[in-house]
Amino acid sequence: MNYAAADFIPHRDRMKLIGDIIEIDDAHCVTQSLATTLWPLCDGSRINSIIVVELVAQTASAFVGWKKRAEQKDAGAGVIVGIKKAVISVPFIPVGTSLKTSCRMLVNLHDQYAEFEGEVIGDGTNFGFVHLQTFSAQALLSGGNTAVS
Repeated sequence: MNYAAADFIPHRDRMKLIGDIIEIDDAHCVTQSLATTLWPLCDGSRINSIIVVELVAQTASAFVGWKKRAEQKDAGAGVIVGIKKAVISVPFIPVGTSLKTSCRMLVNLHDQYAEFEGEVIGDGTNFGFVHLQTFSAQALLSGGNTAVS
């Protein structure tokens, strides 16, 4: 079953890069995107491949949003994202490329800290691999770790 990514992520307008969720379960999420001239980092015909970091981050966001909705949890105040590792395979993504981004959660500590890994593939090319970490903005704003005593 396909879901509209906009139902699970806060991103809108030019910053919403992923279109549909084409696979999702408790272990992983796969999204579909079409690279367009409206995307950030686009020079009119190609997009800087560093955008794969944002594609993986948005796919992770969709995964978390889907899980929270399934568990009937509040979406929370957002997250701060850090890049633990990024391997970008090519310098640019041509406009018009159909992209699949896959992502899985590696670590989840009480919804305050999580790690994800994902990759972006399109038209027979692997554009990159990304390992992200996220920190709950709510936990950081509250001044402490409320999940661990």
